[in-house]
Amino acid sequence: MTQDDPPSGVADENESDPAMAALVIRTWNEPDQAPGFRARLTYSQAPDEDPRTISTADPDEVLRLVRQWLNARSAPPRDL
Repeated sequence: MTQDDPPSGVADENESDPAMAALVIRTWNEPDQAPGFRARLTYSQAPDEDPRTISTADPDEVLRLVRQWLNARSAPPRDL
């Protein structure tokens, strides 16, 4: 192995891994609003997909969206 070779089992960063995805949840409180809870979810289902963003003031909606995203990730891969 040379220094330019990735360790065994690690994908080259130029390769698109269809099993990779991301979900980021940002939460904050706006004390002057009722309810004060706010959340923004930014997610993608594949590395080459443009991220989507959803905002909500409902904690139950956050949980529903996370569950929906996880269920989509546990489905069999497409195009394989």
